[in-house]
Amino acid sequence: METIAVYWEARVKVYSLTEKPGLAMGVLFFPTQRTGYWSGRLMELEASLNRFELVTCHGAEEGRMQLSVVIEASGRDTLLKLMDDWLQGEPSAQFMIEEQVDLVFLHGPHFQDRFGIADTAFSALAKNNIRIMLSGCAGTSMYLVFAGDEGSTAMKILTDTFLIPTVA
Repeated sequence: METIAVYWEARVKVYSLTEKPGLAMGVLFFPTQRTGYWSGRLMELEASLNRFELVTCHGAEEGRMQLSVVIEASGRDTLLKLMDDWLQGEPSAQFMIEEQVDLVFLHGPHFQDRFGIADTAFSALAKNNIRIMLSGCAGTSMYLVFAGDEGSTAMKILTDTFLIPTVA
């Protein structure tokens, strides 16, 4: 006989919710066979900008990858200059930039069960017609990117959705 335990909370607890408004997001599409090349360019970009807020990379469609980087708005010109130089010899790659995005990130003790937490967050946002542009999970954190005019609304919805215990 096997015993399975399930942890359930009426209102999911997280340690914190944080909003970083006014960021920029670059999105690059490139052929999978050029992954090595673009990995090297990503390292150069990191050295030029000193920091990424979020980086994700995944298959966009058959034979193509999507690399997304969320950065401080002050790095926008550096990003555009480097991408312009790098794209000269890469006719099959495409790049676009979102000038104004907001990042909301959740930190919590139960993110190893990230599917349940993601479902709670995504469902609450969808119910309120808030579109997530990009998301990512890592260990005990979840990152959600919104158009700049929806970040503060998303933050309020998530604050109402999750329980954030405070130190008394």
